Amino acid sequence: APRPPPRSPLLLRLPPGPLGVFLARVLFLFYVSWGVMLVPLYFLIGICGGERRIYASLKFFIYTTLPSLLMLVAIIYLGLHTSTAAGTPDFSYDHLLLVSNIPQRTALWLFAAFFLAFAVKVPMFPFHT
Repeated sequence: APRPPPRSPLLLRLPPGPLGVFLARVLFLFYVSWGVMLVPLYFLIGICGGERRIYASLKFFIYTTLPSLLMLVAIIYLGLHTSTAAGTPDFSYDHLLLVSNIPQRTALWLFAAFFLAFAVKVPMFPFHT
């Protein structure tokens, strides 16, 4: 028998994630907003899923967290590479657009990290199961 729709405060925890993703001007805020959706979705899948809901929720959490960590590595690299004149890391998106002296090979690796994280989360075939 199908489960009833959730009457859970977890549903109220979902909207800040996409809002933060689209409003972020700092890469770390973007990353936190990107990942903040994982926890309520994990519990919603575990509570309201089908007969294999525990397996599905664990698979979802692991499968989306690993590419997100790859994106975090790319964000840290960008922040350290585009540091300010004082030498402090700068994770501002506006500053990142102004400083574009990243070698092409490195830019391809950074693109691959972001693409993999986005392809798994969005979901894009064949990266989403």
